[in-house]
Order: sequence, then C-alpha cells, then structure tokens
Amino acid sequence: MKYMLTCLLLCLTALPDFAADNTKKSTVDPDDAYKNNCMRCHSAVRQYSPRMTATIVMHMRVRANMTEEETQAILQYLADNTPVKPAAVALYRTK
Repeated sequence: MKYMLTCLLLCLTALPDFAADNTKKSTVDPDDAYKNNCMRCHSAVRQYSPRMTATIVMHMRVRANMTEEETQAILQYLADNTPVKPAAVALYRTK
C-alpha cells in the first residue's frame, strides 16, 4: 500500500512536465489577417485617427470573432499602411 501511494505521488508530481504546452505560438501575418477578416466586407482601408482605429478594431474583433493575435496583426497592418499626408505645397505664380 505504501509502495502504491509513493508511485502515485511520483506520477502526480511528474504530470505537469508531461502536460506542458509544447505548441509554438504562430505569428499572424498582418496582411493575411486583414485580407481574411476585413476584406470580406470592407473593400478599402479608411483613414481614422489611431485612437479611433483601435476602437473600431476592438468592436470588429467581437463582431468578426477574431483572436487577440489577429486583432494585433490588423492594427499593425493599418498602422503600416497609413498613407503619409503630403506636405503642404504653396502655389506661387511667377510674373
């Protein structure tokens, strides 16, 4: 009986080592995440402030049932693809 309890105790202490999560975290490509989730309904990237963009993406995360990784990838995609505003160009007429 003592032997069985000792074996059981040893098995239970070793169990967390075998149950460890060995799966690799897969990184989500921002371009693929945007195309697979957003392009289903939205044809073009609309420009909003970063704060408003984050709010919209969080709302759409719930609506589109996206994971946290997909959400972060889409935010990265939107940040990377924000067009640079052209510098103000003064038009001068030469006489």
